[in-house]
Amino acid sequence: MNTCTTFLSLKTTSYKIKLPILTSNRFIHISQLCKDRKSTNSLIKLNKNSSQICKQTNNNVVCNEKNTNSEHSKNNDFIQYVFKWGIGNRFRSDPENRFHPVHLKRSKEVTIRKNYFDSTCENIKYEELNEQWEVFWYENNKLNGKPFPIKKYGIDAAKKMAFDFFESLKKNDQVKPKPQYESGVEDVHYDTITNCWVAFYRENNIPLSRSFSVEYHGFETAKKLAIDRVHNAKRDKIKN
Repeated sequence: MNTCTTFLSLKTTSYKIKLPILTSNRFIHISQLCKDRKSTNSLIKLNKNSSQICKQTNNNVVCNEKNTNSEHSKNNDFIQYVFKWGIGNRFRSDPENRFHPVHLKRSKEVTIRKNYFDSTCENIKYEELNEQWEVFWYENNKLNGKPFPIKKYGIDAAKKMAFDFFESLKKNDQVKPKPQYESGVEDVHYDTITNCWVAFYRENNIPLSRSFSVEYHGFETAKKLAIDRVHNAKRDKIKN
C-alpha cells in the first residue's frame, strides 16, 4: 500500500509540474511551428529587400546605359575636317595681317559639327574648292555674289557673316526674284553666266552660234541683234 500511495503521489506531483508548462506554451507560442513561421517571415522580408536592391541596381544600369548612349550620340554629331587654306580670325581679317603669299596651303585639322556645311537658305552656299561661304542674289536683273572665306574670317564667323549680310540685303530690299528672259524666238536664248543673248543657227548646214553682249550693246539691242541673226540665217537657207 505504501508503494502504491507513493507512486500516485509522484504522478500527481509530476502532473502538477507539467500543467503550468503546458499552459505557458499556449500563451508564449514557442512551438516548433511558430519558430518556423517566424523564420518564413524573416525570409519574406529578406526577399523583399533583395528585390528592391535588384531594382535599384537595374535602374542604375539603365541610367548608365542612357548616359553612355547620349554621350555616344553627342560624339557622333562631330567630325574631323581639314581646311587646306587655313583658318582665319578677327586679326587675320585685316588685309594687312593676312598670310603671305596667299596662295600657299596651310592645312589645319579641326573638329566641327556634321551639319556645319548645311545651309537653310538657298541663296547661301558653301563653296568647297575655295573653302568659303558665298551669298548669291539677283539685283538689277543680274546675278551677284559675295564670298566670305574661312581662311580670312574663321569657321563660325564666316558662316555667320554670310547670313547676316543676306539679312541686310533683304532689309534694304535688294534681293529680287530670278528674272525670266524670253525672246519669243525658238533659237534665241539668254545666257546668265556670260550676260549675253545667244543666237543658234545653221550656215551651209553647219551649226553655229553667235553671242551678243548686254554690257556692250545693251539689253534690248543685244536681244534684237540675236533675233535678226537667226531670221537672216533662215532667209538665206530658203533662198539656197
